[in-house]
Amino acid sequence: LPLAFSKLAASLKEKGLIDSTITIGHAFGGDFEAVNIYSGLLAAKHIVKANACIVAMGPGVVGTGTSFGTTALETAPILDAVDSLGGRGIAVPRISFADKRPRHYGLSHHTITALMRLCHTTCHVPFPKLKGDQGQKLQQQVEELGFARRHHIYWVDEDRTLELLEEYQVAVTSMGRKPADDPACFRAGGAAGWLAAQWLLDNKHR
Repeated sequence: LPLAFSKLAASLKEKGLIDSTITIGHAFGGDFEAVNIYSGLLAAKHIVKANACIVAMGPGVVGTGTSFGTTALETAPILDAVDSLGGRGIAVPRISFADKRPRHYGLSHHTITALMRLCHTTCHVPFPKLKGDQGQKLQQQVEELGFARRHHIYWVDEDRTLELLEEYQVAVTSMGRKPADDPACFRAGGAAGWLAAQWLLDNKHR
């Protein structure tokens, strides 16, 4: 599908929050176009000279309500590709406390399947540090599933995601819900950004 379908990508670029776009596979219309995830990542490093890149699935995500019948599982081979090329992959877990479907409440079964059953590499998984019952539920899921035995886990409470989205006037939704409707969902993405920013700052000061 054409990148022009994404209002969010256009908005982020217009605001200077992303520098360049690269489309891969059947997607097209980015500043640069690549054949697959490997050549796309290499283009980000060697052509765009990116310090960090966000890899996201385009429009057309489908799910069947089963463990393996969802395009969300692309997360696993993407993270493996990052590792195989010498990068450090940060996984963005799908978290929601507004979605009442049991398989998606708290930590989604999509994230569990991708990271605990399909991903071959050890990657970095930041989780937002939530308060109250939501925080207890998320921490319980992470501990019971043994995430720390497979991946590097981070608990982030300094991401300022919700404030920054408002400050930069970024209009974003997930499943039709805005940040105020499901803060944990958006803070999960923000936690990944926070971790990437800390790494970049650490490298800068070395």
